[in-house]
Amino acid sequence: MKRLELCLSTDDNYAKYAAVVIYSALKNKKNDEDIIFHILYSNLSTTNIEKLKSMGNIIFHKLDNSLFEPYFYNGVCTNVTIPTLYRLKLPSLLPDVKRVLYLDCDIIVLSSLSSIYFCELSANQYAACVPDLAQDAHMLRMNLENSCSNFYFNAGVCLLDLEKMRENNVENKMFDYLRNNWEKLSYCDQDVMNAVLLGHVKKMGREFNFITPNFYFKNNSNPAIVHFAGTKPWKIGFYNNYREMFWKYYMSTPFSSDLKQILIKNITFFMHCRFCQFLWFFKMYPIFFLKDDRKKNFMRIVKSMEFNY
Repeated sequence: MKRLELCLSTDDNYAKYAAVVIYSALKNKKNDEDIIFHILYSNLSTTNIEKLKSMGNIIFHKLDNSLFEPYFYNGVCTNVTIPTLYRLKLPSLLPDVKRVLYLDCDIIVLSSLSSIYFCELSANQYAACVPDLAQDAHMLRMNLENSCSNFYFNAGVCLLDLEKMRENNVENKMFDYLRNNWEKLSYCDQDVMNAVLLGHVKKMGREFNFITPNFYFKNNSNPAIVHFAGTKPWKIGFYNNYREMFWKYYMSTPFSSDLKQILIKNITFFMHCRFCQFLWFFKMYPIFFLKDDRKKNFMRIVKSMEFNY
């Protein structure tokens, strides 16, 4: 039996979305895979803990936020919340775990995760990640050397070799970098990880962190992990083919009886009818007819955007 260890950070607001990640990963795992989930939290109700616990092999790790308070004074990390720093402490938070796959709560898993979890890392690689969509701009912004082995990754999906990171004191290096460079960080923990791990990250294919843009239409991609890094599927917004799959998984979680979420689901589906999407498109791109790519996307809405209820 293959043992995969996954990690998520959540609170009471995102517990129901963490449940979707858990369910989708379990739904699409292979028979010879055993998935253990590590949940990092500081405040989580007993009810939500019990709901998540009922889903599988879940280990909860309660964190004391006072450990992170020094990084929220004098302007440090003013644009993020404390839980976003949890992943920086994973080497010490999970001392008995050799490697872990960290996942944000705004994703769905569509196939086995073995390919990324058991990927081979070289002696000097601490992680395996997928390049961010705007990696070149991020490299320039942070003044990082751009090369074949260097790239800026999206931290929403990260395979981390915790054993190797502990051996090389990477955790302390990340917090030292945060303390000394907080003024130039735009994406806090993601920027920190990219700066400290630069040149020590294995580049994975986009199917392992498929970030869906606004007005996403089906193509020939076959993602293993879909990441709603833009408009969330539980927010009224733009059309995305994978919203249906998200809500299908959600309705199979212990949170499916939440009437507020069901109302959101129904409103979201209604707002994705053809007429509403016309309005969204006009609002987003009022002069779309001046650009060929915008015109093509508009015609795709006109011709092919349907939901299978």
